[in-house]
Amino acid sequence: MISMGSESTGLEFAVRSLRETKGMSRRELACAVGISESYLKKIENRHRNPRLERYQKIMEVLDADIAIRNSDGTVKGECAARAHKVFLDSTEKQAVFLIQVLGFMAKSIKAVK
Repeated sequence: MISMGSESTGLEFAVRSLRETKGMSRRELACAVGISESYLKKIENRHRNPRLERYQKIMEVLDADIAIRNSDGTVKGECAARAHKVFLDSTEKQAVFLIQVLGFMAKSIKAVK
């Protein structure tokens, strides 16, 4: 789980903006996501920082993408963000396979200089 702490992630503004742009009420979005309307209001007003998975579900309902980027902008950071998305989009069985592939790659990477 990624903890976002109490600082603003910008996601709360995106949620409200996308919801309003799509013409959805808080009640409609909350129902589609499976949360209470009051909880969604707290998210939009920065009184609650839900887990990343909850934001992903909200963005899925709003038909929007959520991207997590490494703040340093390195190639490693971009690779980590892409790998994160691949894992989140995979089934449990696919994730197990991906871990096995990564394990094999980790053993082989010492040959790359």
